[in-house]
Amino acid sequence: MNFIDKLLCWIGQFLGWLDKTTGSYTLALFIFAFVVELLLLPIAIKQQKTSIKQARLRPKEMAIRKKYAGRNDQATQQKVAQEIQEMYQKEGYNPMSSGCLPLLVSLPIVFALYYVVIDPLKYMMGCPTDLANALTTFATAPRADGGLGMMLQSNRGTIEILSKIREMGVSTLEPMKDFRFFTNGADCFSKISEVLNTHSIPDFSIGSLNFGLTPDIAHPSLLLLIPVLTFGVYFGTSKLTRKLTYQPTTANDPGMGCSTTVMDISMPLMSAVFTLWVPGAVGLYWAIKSIVGLGKQFIMSKVMPMPTFTEADYKAAERELAGKSKNKPVKKSGTRNPNVRSLHHID
Repeated sequence: MNFIDKLLCWIGQFLGWLDKTTGSYTLALFIFAFVVELLLLPIAIKQQKTSIKQARLRPKEMAIRKKYAGRNDQATQQKVAQEIQEMYQKEGYNPMSSGCLPLLVSLPIVFALYYVVIDPLKYMMGCPTDLANALTTFATAPRADGGLGMMLQSNRGTIEILSKIREMGVSTLEPMKDFRFFTNGADCFSKISEVLNTHSIPDFSIGSLNFGLTPDIAHPSLLLLIPVLTFGVYFGTSKLTRKLTYQPTTANDPGMGCSTTVMDISMPLMSAVFTLWVPGAVGLYWAIKSIVGLGKQFIMSKVMPMPTFTEADYKAAERELAGKSKNKPVKKSGTRNPNVRSLHHID
């Protein structure tokens, strides 16, 4: 295995240990999500400190925007952005540090955990890739050819196959010994049975709801609640998270309100649609992770609250900006007509 596979196996073995310890795959996912958020806490703290630093600059930012209030032409908007950027640089704040860096760090983790959840046979139970592929081939082969004839809604990973084998029993795999497409069917059955019996297949169900299976619109079941749950959790947590975090000012942008509303709906909707193509455990994990992440953000907002300002603070920032403008030297130009009031000169 390469380093990435080894890392995913370590993560999967930890999730498998949680499953055995708690006796519940769902509870193991919850603890797993909590541990992941705990490991990402240093990044979250750094992001919170950066947001607080940006929030403290709000009075100065609003003073700059007020200076150019009522001017919506492109030249003015460029000058507003330039002065705000210069103010940020002077105060030692980098806007990129509050958005891109945490995303770049968290995305690989999200993808890694996705593979761990959908392929427990390989990453949780330590089954070699070739042996896992052999099981998939046998399980999905038509019964006329000696296979199990399983119809899988998702071709990703082995969680759906394991869910069905758990319901039918490991003995269901005995026909693999004589599977016509294998020259070593008996050896494959022996090794796969050893893996399944040694590690035991996790119970992906809560009552009659099996999260190891993939929702199927053609055959409605309770699993279709997963996309609904995903949409509801993502929509609610995004709204609450926005209230707990600092939101940059977007003055002179009448379309921003509509844009925010569209994002609040489109992103959860995309996530919900995606959960129709993957095993229910993936959607369940994403929902749990969102709830745990919201709890972390709530605690951080109490421990490291955002600064608040009064009208006097905004007035003081305006006076400071006005004082700097008066003291700023004016460059003289012998070619400029003094009767022409150009935005680039008067401001």
